[in-house]
Amino acid sequence: MAQKFEIAWQAPEFEYYEKDISWYWLSVIIAVVVLSAAVWQKNFLFAAFIIFAEILILVWAGQKPKTVEFKLDERGLTIGNRKFYPYAEMTGFSADENNEDEWRDFIFRFQRRLQPTLKVKTPKNRFGEIEKALAPIVKKIEFEESFLETLERFLGF
Repeated sequence: MAQKFEIAWQAPEFEYYEKDISWYWLSVIIAVVVLSAAVWQKNFLFAAFIIFAEILILVWAGQKPKTVEFKLDERGLTIGNRKFYPYAEMTGFSADENNEDEWRDFIFRFQRRLQPTLKVKTPKNRFGEIEKALAPIVKKIEFEESFLETLERFLGF
């Protein structure tokens, strides 16, 4: 039987990078070049996709993260009042200990193959406490940043 505990904190739902006007212009220029190539090739479905994708990029780029409540207890991880992840469904967790920002990340991996990893922001001052509570319950695995995460950070998205 797991020891009873509860750790609660608030954090942004994702990492936000401030974008200046040149970021938006570069995005539009790249979209226009790709759109031109699609029209030149007479691939109008791809051209429609590029227009739709660029609109989404422009809308999502300016979206600021909401503050979300997290709760870790002996049963699992609760995000807000909407989502619960029991430890039984997790295969392991990674901790991004090298991040020197205000927020550090815990990355949870799950048994189901199609379920993506879950990245949870934690305040730097609560990181050790949360890691210590997780260690006896869920296997700790080596943190490896994926190519997509590296690209995301490089593009500032």
